[in-house]
Amino acid sequence: MNGDLVLDTSVVIAALRGVFGIENRLDQTERLWLPLIALGELELGVELSNNSKAQRAALDAFLPVVAVLPLTTGTTRHYARLRNALRKTGTPIPENDIWIAALALEHGWPLATRDAHFFRVPGLVVQDWR
Repeated sequence: MNGDLVLDTSVVIAALRGVFGIENRLDQTERLWLPLIALGELELGVELSNNSKAQRAALDAFLPVVAVLPLTTGTTRHYARLRNALRKTGTPIPENDIWIAALALEHGWPLATRDAHFFRVPGLVVQDWR
């Protein structure tokens, strides 16, 4: 693989848990992008963890290998169009995942995920990392 790749929260969680093959796939990508929304979900996971000290250390060790992808006014437009399209087709996905998909669409980069509902997002290039 090469180029830019947006990471869904589910892929980062798999990497932090040491799921076989995930680290190798990450290593084969030039630029890894972590949506700000996904970082928030990961931070929540640390807060909710029974072993927050270890979870904090694992997340802190992972963060240097990614660039955080911030929201922009362009993201908000992609989000609004996407949320409306999913509403019209009756195929909603979780709210945070709409934002994550909007970021990938805004930049034209594929999204690596382990969640099948991203395949319902029109125009999104999805890499299935299950």
